[in-house]
Amino acid sequence: MNANTAPLVEVRGVSKRYPGVLALDDASLSVRPGEVVALTGENGSGKSTLSKIIGGAEQPDGGVVLVDGAETVIANPATALKLGIVMISQELTLAPELTVAENVFLGRLPRRGRFIDWATMRTRAREELAALDVHVDVDAKVADLSVELQQEVEIARAVSSQARLLILDEATSSLSEHATERLLELVREQARRGVAVLMISHRMPELYSTAGSAVVLRDGRLVGTVPLPATPESQLVRMMVGRELNDYYGSRDCTPGEVVLQVRDLASADGALAPTSFEVRSGEIVGIAGLVGSGKAQLGMALGGAVAASGEVRVNGTPVALGDPRRALSAGIGLVPDDRKRAALLPTRSVAHNMTLTWLPKISRFGVVSRSENRRVREAIAEYGVKTSSPAKLITQLSGGNQQKAILGRIFALGCPVYVLSEPTRGVDVGSKSQIYALLQRLTENGAAVVIISSELPELIGLADRVLVCFQGAVHGECSGEQLTEVHLNAIAVSGRTHTEDFGEPS
Repeated sequence: MNANTAPLVEVRGVSKRYPGVLALDDASLSVRPGEVVALTGENGSGKSTLSKIIGGAEQPDGGVVLVDGAETVIANPATALKLGIVMISQELTLAPELTVAENVFLGRLPRRGRFIDWATMRTRAREELAALDVHVDVDAKVADLSVELQQEVEIARAVSSQARLLILDEATSSLSEHATERLLELVREQARRGVAVLMISHRMPELYSTAGSAVVLRDGRLVGTVPLPATPESQLVRMMVGRELNDYYGSRDCTPGEVVLQVRDLASADGALAPTSFEVRSGEIVGIAGLVGSGKAQLGMALGGAVAASGEVRVNGTPVALGDPRRALSAGIGLVPDDRKRAALLPTRSVAHNMTLTWLPKISRFGVVSRSENRRVREAIAEYGVKTSSPAKLITQLSGGNQQKAILGRIFALGCPVYVLSEPTRGVDVGSKSQIYALLQRLTENGAAVVIISSELPELIGLADRVLVCFQGAVHGECSGEQLTEVHLNAIAVSGRTHTEDFGEPS
């Protein structure tokens, strides 16, 4: 990319206000053809709002947007698409009842005369998905796919649209390590072809391996623009959060106690999880790793009663009824599912209603909510770092990271003996991740047993006492101590081999 090339898209002095919140205040940035720019900042810093303005999903209250040097009103996403601006968001925009092929070409179905050319659509959809190394039936209904496969379908739709500017808003948040690397290589390839890329991610390694510069926002204002990878990560994080982040993953002075969670031959009715057994002790964090389709996600859902399952689960020696989320929670298993949007949020309700969903029996009498609700909600909002102007605000008006903290807060507040957390920091900024990690450490210090299912291996290595690795529907290995490395975890995840001494370490 030539540094003298004129910006494809430029934002000057843009502001955006929502009721009670100044989301953007005099923010500016520019992206040139062939350039990958990272847009960074904490949740609520204005990143998604700025990207939505460029993508036509929101309109600014002040400032201007220029495309090819000309002041342009991007009235809606359709206008943005005509300008070559395509956005991939962590909040999926697929039509769930349509097929994979129909979603890949949504809004631009190939035609033969007046009629849709269904055969061409299927063929081209297969080609686009194959280029991403995504193997899925193009005639499958999107609603039946996993979150990761849905995200990959969304990526295929964006790439096939011949974008001039590609905006990735936490596009890798639902992807495995392997799928993430495929996407990042695709981004680099698009940049080499002259496509401009604006990339939002809370995963620092992704930014440092892909972007050439980082624009930093804090509280809606531009903090600065720095080169990557020349800028040390500690400096970038300090710009984002306005402080040092010492002891990122936290530490705990806690020796695991008695067995709290016993799992014997747990298997899901759909066959995605084969009979699996393990134990978790009081004060222990056990990680679950594995590729997509390995059974790790199904394991979390089965423990939380969200899918039909067989086998035996005990909490403090007491059997837990399987296949019933209410009874699992009553038995002491607090589940946070990986699909926030579909499985955890009440999108039409307030922050307060979403946070008190599991507390209602404690804050109501004869079906009437007590006056203490607002006080408890405000205390929880502060404790779990949820950024909102009011507890009455719609949960969907919060950033994805703040939605996640609200969901975690409502479960953590229950004081469960067992927590099963699937992708607990998905879409969460580095500062908030550090807060969540500290909360997890506090849970274990108070005696809880914690199971974390995550696609981020550094997270598992930094937090867990040991990590179980799923392969082809069952746990095939365990790593702890000196063997708890990405090399060993990846080797088991891709091969199912458990003899870690044969894996070797990189020289």
